[in-house]
Amino acid sequence: MTKLVLLHKVDSIYDDEPDVVYDFPRSYLKAVREAVGDWVIYYEPVKAGPRGYFAVAKIERVIPKPGVEGRFLAMIELAASYRSIRKFQS
Repeated sequence: MTKLVLLHKVDSIYDDEPDVVYDFPRSYLKAVREAVGDWVIYYEPVKAGPRGYFAVAKIERVIPKPGVEGRFLAMIELAASYRSIRKFQS
C-alpha cells in the first residue's frame, strides 16, 4: 500500500478536478502509479488557502495527458470514491 498526499489549490494552473482527475508531472509518475487502487489524501498548502487536508479519493488509473509532453492524469475512481474531510472543532 502506497501512502500518497496530492497537493491542490483552488486556483491551480493545472487541469485538476479533485473528484475526477489530478494533473501531475513525470517526476511524480512512479509514486502515483504505485498508488493506483489505493486511497490518497488531498492537501491544500497553508499559503494557498485554509483547507489543509481536505479530501480523500481512490486513484483508478494513470494516463498520459493528451497533447502535453511530460504530464500525466490520475483518474479518480468513480467520483463516488471522493470524500471531503470536515474539520473537527475541539
